[in-house]
Amino acid sequence: MGIRAGKRFAGATLAIAAAAGITLGTAGQALAAEKNGVLDSGEIGLYYNSGQSGCVFDLAYVDTNFSGDVFKGGSCSGSGQSVNDNTASYWNQDVYTWWVYTDANAGGIEGSVPADYFGNATSNFKNEISSAYWYKAR
Repeated sequence: MGIRAGKRFAGATLAIAAAAGITLGTAGQALAAEKNGVLDSGEIGLYYNSGQSGCVFDLAYVDTNFSGDVFKGGSCSGSGQSVNDNTASYWNQDVYTWWVYTDANAGGIEGSVPADYFGNATSNFKNEISSAYWYKAR
């Protein structure tokens, strides 16, 4: 949990600095920018198509309800489509296991995607995922 808290704190610090017009020097790897359509280290990617293809919805933090989220990307399959109930595959590039649920707010069927794991969603989860957590929500 310490790494996540550190990422949150660093993100808040950068946002405050940007709002104040202050430039901060950073060393090492930049923080992942989630929900931008690019899967970075430290994120889980939920893909529109099987085989980790099409647009990707990249998360670094909890998302309790995908209903307002869309797949982003220029010319990838699924661009602009709702993420809610539209995930066919995934790739977890985070150090944590992620928990996915077929309903919002950790409801419905629960599944896990271990760190460094990728694959196609099973029949219980294909085009059914509606929320995701990097910790077990229940």
